[in-house]
Amino acid sequence: MIQMNLHQVAAIVGGSLVGKEARIQGVEIDSRADCQGKLFVALKGARVDGHAFCQQAANQGAAAVLVSSAVEVDVPQIICEDSLQALQALASAWVKQTGVKVIGITGSNGKTTVKNMLYSVLSQNNQCMATQGNLNNEIGVPLTLLSISRSDDFAVIEMGAAQLGDIEFLTEMAQPQMAVITNVSQAHVGRFGSQDNVAKGKGEIYQALSAQALAVINQDSPYAVQWKQGLQSPFITFGESVESDYRLFENKEGYAIKTQTGDVFSVKLPVLGHHNYLNACAVTAMAMSLGVKAEEVTQGLMQFTPESGRLNLMKLSDHLQVIDDSYNANPASVNAAIDVLKNQAKPTTLIVGDMAELGHESVQMHANVGNYAISNGVDEIWAVGEFAAAVCQGHEAQCKVFDQVETLVAHLQNKKFEHGTILVKGSRSMKMERVVNAIVGGDKQ
Repeated sequence: MIQMNLHQVAAIVGGSLVGKEARIQGVEIDSRADCQGKLFVALKGARVDGHAFCQQAANQGAAAVLVSSAVEVDVPQIICEDSLQALQALASAWVKQTGVKVIGITGSNGKTTVKNMLYSVLSQNNQCMATQGNLNNEIGVPLTLLSISRSDDFAVIEMGAAQLGDIEFLTEMAQPQMAVITNVSQAHVGRFGSQDNVAKGKGEIYQALSAQALAVINQDSPYAVQWKQGLQSPFITFGESVESDYRLFENKEGYAIKTQTGDVFSVKLPVLGHHNYLNACAVTAMAMSLGVKAEEVTQGLMQFTPESGRLNLMKLSDHLQVIDDSYNANPASVNAAIDVLKNQAKPTTLIVGDMAELGHESVQMHANVGNYAISNGVDEIWAVGEFAAAVCQGHEAQCKVFDQVETLVAHLQNKKFEHGTILVKGSRSMKMERVVNAIVGGDKQ
């Protein structure tokens, strides 16, 4: 984590130091957390202003506070124009000081999985840190960068976007030596206006790379040609296309990857889904370009820890299993989950909640989910939320509609699943883990 004297911090952020010199070790924005020896940064939010909690942070051991206006507090304070911009500037400066190799990851789907896979691979023989949880925005990324230690070899940074310009800003802050876009789909299309705009927004990560960096590009993406144009940096590709530098393919043993040098090795993962093997292909391209050996890649991929709620398979009995994919949902990730479900033990049941942020295309995209599920042999659908009826349109005999999760959970009290496979998925706002808990109860193995 960052270690720096206050006068150095003040110089970086263009602020004024009031009080005695001190040395900070780490940064915190939550006054309720352990602030011992750290710099507390007072941020103004929509509902809470951190400036009101500076003394609380001091009581929690903060060595100093960074504020946009002077406050009454028992520890030194650095007063600047904008504490959020100061946090971001400090993060960017700290990254340069550490000399760590930063890898930036963005995309519509698979960001967190790729991050976790790459972290596992790089950690085999290196000191590596990675984004924790969902700290992938204009606040989370600088906090992650400030947690880098000088002893770290690599930092794997996940980047999210709410609008055009966000990824460019985060990339310029983090200054990655390597970057990848996992894929582009209709996730967040309601915010961006179109999938093309999503691709443009994600593509900012490549455009902001320096000439010394490396772009890792999904050759299978319809936007691959667009992303390659105007690059300052060199690039390599991954995917199932024969033109890919790192190519995923299936053989008698399962999945294998052919590398840029023509070597081939098998890949096994502790997680379901063809799409996750594509994620592994991206990780292989990145890791081997960083000098990691093939055996370290395969070992790291086998050992990586999937996030909770992302295609986690739970066997409730010899005849019944639940796939918890409740963490989030968008059209592409729901289709990928259905591709997993169709190959599982029957009868198969898809319990799906609303997909958020799809804008004017919401009804059609939810209808597409129902069509895709039935056309791929899913036996039954339970749809919940505002767009549940759209999911079930034309498939009423095989589909149940619930207006809210609480109603669905209540219905589960009278429903006994005895065999087959149940997959649960929905956007984060739907909190579909409540459905998983209702099904699993105390019988989770």
